[in-house]
Amino acid sequence: MTKLRKLNRATCHRMSMVRTMVSQLAKHERIETTVAKAKEFHRLADNMVQLGKEGTLCGARRAGAFVRGNDVIHKLFTELAYRYKDRAGGYTRMLRTRIRIGDAAPMAYIEFLFHLLELFLHSANKLSMVSPANFF
Repeated sequence: MTKLRKLNRATCHRMSMVRTMVSQLAKHERIETTVAKAKEFHRLADNMVQLGKEGTLCGARRAGAFVRGNDVIHKLFTELAYRYKDRAGGYTRMLRTRIRIGDAAPMAYIEFLFHLLELFLHSANKLSMVSPANFF
């Protein structure tokens, strides 16, 4: 396990929070959180994708010991591993969004690169470039 910032929480609460956030990121592919939390757990999310790319039984057990839910493990080892098979690292990005009302905490979206929406827009853009005149 890597060293994390304390984030003003006890160790058991901090580890539980990070495990849940990595699992929710893998499940939904985009979540909104504070900038400090996003900076801390994006490394762990990248590590889980790397384990999925390895595709070994040992990697599956290590990922299963960290993330929550069999559906998340399945997604890591199938969909995300296939999506990033040619990429060497840097599977997540952080986009700063707003200042939270109440405590003025800076918020950010953390998401996987090539999010499903981007994939859809990219494929729609390719289709729009092809004119119907080329088919005749």
